[in-house]
Amino acid sequence: MFDSYFTAGQQATITLATALGLGALALHVRHRARWALLLLTLAAFVLRLFAAWLDPFLNDWDEVFHAVVAKNLITDPFTPKLYRETALPLTDSWARNHVWLHKPPFFLWQIAFSLKLFGLEYWAVRLPSALWMTALVPVTARMAWLFTHERRVAFGAALLTTFSFYIQELTAGALNTDHNDAIFIPVVACSWWALLEHWRSHRMGWALLAGLFSGCALLTKWYMGLSVFLPWGLVVLGARLRWPELRPMLAALLVACTIAGAWIAAMFIRFPALAAFQWGFKAQHFSVPMDGHEGTWTFHFDVITDLLPPYAWWVVLPALAWLVFRLPDPRHRVLLGALVVGVHAFFAVAATKMVSYTLVLLPLYLIALAHALFTLVHAPVRERWNALVGMAALALLGLLGLDLERTQFRHSSYRGELVAQDPWRERMRAQAFEDTLVAKLEGPGPFLLFNVPSQRGFELMFRFGIECIDMVPPQEVVDRLRAKGYTVAVLQDTHPPDQLPQGIQLVPDSVLLYPRIPRD
Repeated sequence: MFDSYFTAGQQATITLATALGLGALALHVRHRARWALLLLTLAAFVLRLFAAWLDPFLNDWDEVFHAVVAKNLITDPFTPKLYRETALPLTDSWARNHVWLHKPPFFLWQIAFSLKLFGLEYWAVRLPSALWMTALVPVTARMAWLFTHERRVAFGAALLTTFSFYIQELTAGALNTDHNDAIFIPVVACSWWALLEHWRSHRMGWALLAGLFSGCALLTKWYMGLSVFLPWGLVVLGARLRWPELRPMLAALLVACTIAGAWIAAMFIRFPALAAFQWGFKAQHFSVPMDGHEGTWTFHFDVITDLLPPYAWWVVLPALAWLVFRLPDPRHRVLLGALVVGVHAFFAVAATKMVSYTLVLLPLYLIALAHALFTLVHAPVRERWNALVGMAALALLGLLGLDLERTQFRHSSYRGELVAQDPWRERMRAQAFEDTLVAKLEGPGPFLLFNVPSQRGFELMFRFGIECIDMVPPQEVVDRLRAKGYTVAVLQDTHPPDQLPQGIQLVPDSVLLYPRIPRD
């Protein structure tokens, strides 16, 4: 740990979070449950901020896109745009279009608000994810208690949520779909939590809150936002559609569909062709592996092993089965079983595979693991030692679950020998290059910059407001843009100058050669 590539400040942050976690363990052993959960939540907040500050640049796929669209939402919150200038050679592709309907706007609005509040900072892009992933800790604890009525299981689930490598990576923007899933997972969990509270109290307010969270989840990542209605509908069917059980579900469904439907209707009215294209593109994910995201039917089991250390699918799935078997309330068994089987079955069949698709179930995984841990500890250990052994095992799992060595590997100037370690250093070099590049652009502008590696171009758009495209422009495009008052700059990047269009401001390799960033 101390012989590491983390900075002194990063090491101090990790130490603080660890101390808060140990303090929470001590308070839990002393039966101070609320204070223990508060300290865990503070530890989670410290770790999420640590993650938000890990990389001083925007990460590829998909943080750069989310950041640029959110930045543009500051000035026009109801028209998400990737590129502002329509005279550029744009397409219907989500990676090069004007109005950006590739993802719903709920998480983008939050990033835009953070950028408006704190400025165009990388950590400001990640702050909403940090807050939601902090809130996931008490929500998971509450769900665990509602399932089991065991304080130790609730605390254990909260601790495993706090010290999670996967959650840290999402917050850092370092995994596919990053902040989209970092907000989606807690919002969906909140819909499940509200349903559990409704079943416990029979109050309509909780049902409406479940609908509200479901609607917000739909406005974050579409279909799975409705997942709360799968177990809810099965329970209502089991009650033979009696009106007292059916009415709250219908009210919640109306709330959810009103929220999401308003946005969908607005987009189809304002941008009918693009909305239809994007809707069709989304539908194809089920039958075609889109954007190269393919895998076998076991893909999402392997994801558990890869992103939820130290666990494996053959640990998580039996833990879930054991929890379903042990739950006293049949409605809870339906909720847990239907969600796990339904989500895994749906994405096992779907052709497109992405790492976070089934990890919307993460809170349920961690509750099941905490329950299994205390079940295993309780059986062979004497009563007087149960708490001590359980807390020691929990502390070890928390340490392993954070996987700091892998975090260091992915987010520092770690001097390894593997090619996989190069991108972090390349992006650090690229930042210094981009500062120099912008300073060398001549004239009053406004500038448009061509032949920039795609991901770096979006970072330039975020940092400097200069729109960039990863291609050499045809002559007619240059003429069209110059007629609108733009200065068109082109990076040479090994292209022979005599093959470039006329009327451009050339940035030759002899003056500035871009660091070798992959162009895919």
